[in-house]
Amino acid sequence: MSKPPSHSDQPRSLAQPGRPGVTTHNPIKPAWTCGGCAGEWPCHTRRRELRAEYDRAPVSLALYLAAQLVDAAQDLVYVPAGNLYHRFLGWAR
Repeated sequence: MSKPPSHSDQPRSLAQPGRPGVTTHNPIKPAWTCGGCAGEWPCHTRRRELRAEYDRAPVSLALYLAAQLVDAAQDLVYVPAGNLYHRFLGWAR
């Protein structure tokens, strides 16, 4: 049997079970900007990647993002807590 053709225009996760995905959209600390696109981290691309990586584990995604929020709050003391919540956790609901 032959495999169906690959469609390069469809997003796909680089993650494999038990291994994190490879991305260039990692946070640059202490500013918490994206290393891939220079936007605020997590950027739209990283959010999409995280949703794919944690597809069947939404609680694990929330725990990961909460840990990142706590880390970022120490660096971004001038950003209101509500803004940080929306940026790091609010989108994942």
